[in-house]
Amino acid sequence: MDPPADEFPAVQPGGSLLLAWQVRNRRVLVVGGGNVAAGRILNLLNADALITVVTPAAGLVPEVAHRISQNLITHIDRNFLPTDLEDPAIAMVLTAVDDPLASSTIYTLCKQKRIPVNVADVPPECDFYFGSVHRDGPLQIMVSTNGNGPKLANIVRRQIAATLPANLGEAVVKVGALRKRLRGIAPAPAEGPKRMDWMTRVCEGWSLEELCDMNEEDMEALLKGYGDGVVISYKELRGEQDAIAEGFDGSFGWV
Repeated sequence: MDPPADEFPAVQPGGSLLLAWQVRNRRVLVVGGGNVAAGRILNLLNADALITVVTPAAGLVPEVAHRISQNLITHIDRNFLPTDLEDPAIAMVLTAVDDPLASSTIYTLCKQKRIPVNVADVPPECDFYFGSVHRDGPLQIMVSTNGNGPKLANIVRRQIAATLPANLGEAVVKVGALRKRLRGIAPAPAEGPKRMDWMTRVCEGWSLEELCDMNEEDMEALLKGYGDGVVISYKELRGEQDAIAEGFDGSFGWV
């Protein structure tokens, strides 16, 4: 017997698969040196990619020229050549030039070599899209319109960012540190479900302000309860620490 139609999430075709693509220390080729290329390059630098820009020096905007002068990117001072794609280390190609024919040629060559490519402002010739990103430390929130409205994505992103707590990025940093310590004391793959459940309870039981205020002593005290599957609250933890500091043997329950 088939389950009710509303028992599972409804399929919504036509979207993109949103991923956090790790390009740290991977080679990325950017064709073009204008304002669009400058934005792409900044995104790549923030992701610690190794960037090569191919474009005549005359076409460089000040921002791209600055990145080159700081030795943050490699610059090849000429127009694109098919041989630029022969490097097997290239992880992706981005084109941002005002030449539709050249862009389409690069797209075709990349498809032949199975290199992911993004042709700026030409959605049909993109294996992936750039969205509008809000960044707060390790926290990244992207809004994508699947190439339909980049400006609208920027507006939506700003509205979302305006509703977020100012300390959200710091809370993420603290949670990441706690999670790393937890893996250190319970590294076995079989512990995965228990680790996930325990971290979920910490994130749901502690407020963002409390997570931001969490220090190394708090983390050590929290982790002592992991073996028994318990999560001590912030108030109980700080009360216990205060009692110990004053020379008392506090008695507190676990939640």
